[in-house]
Amino acid sequence: MPENTVTLDDIFAIFRESEQQRKEYQQAFEERHRIVEQEMEALRKAIEQTNKQVGGLTSRWGEFVENMIKPAAARLFKEQGIDVHYTAMRVKGDGDRGSMEIDILVENTNEIVVIEVKSHLEIGNVKRFLKVLGRFKEAFPKYQNHKLYGAVAGIKIDEQANEYATQEGLYLIEPAGDSVIIANSQNLKRRVW
Repeated sequence: MPENTVTLDDIFAIFRESEQQRKEYQQAFEERHRIVEQEMEALRKAIEQTNKQVGGLTSRWGEFVENMIKPAAARLFKEQGIDVHYTAMRVKGDGDRGSMEIDILVENTNEIVVIEVKSHLEIGNVKRFLKVLGRFKEAFPKYQNHKLYGAVAGIKIDEQANEYATQEGLYLIEPAGDSVIIANSQNLKRRVW
């Protein structure tokens, strides 16, 4: 037989070698896949933990801003002619159209001011808050006969949010030195709900 002749045994040997290489490749692939899955799971856990920490920080920052606004609220609204008998934070109400939580509530016997507090107040926040005011008396029926006013507050306030809040008749509360002020009281035509 000539030297270049391929026998059936040679073909079977090539198949066996090819099958062995395929198995080795498959094992290596499965091992890499297992390692990637472990790394992805570790990454998911790290992201979840980071989200919890950021959420906690955001929540605490929000509480800080609320705690800055609440003590000044009575003074601010007395200056606007609204006598204040009671101020509360994180007030919850339930109604037919769902529940809601109010950041700060200021009231007397016939008037109430609901304050939405954001660290960064944007126009979208103002639009959502207007919807909350529209549903407020459903979630808090005891205030059905009160005049309802709205206020938005923020540490950083976008110009569009400022203009829109004023246009919609909302008080705009912003930082001033070591306290806060109603920034739009001069040109505000306050809206009653």
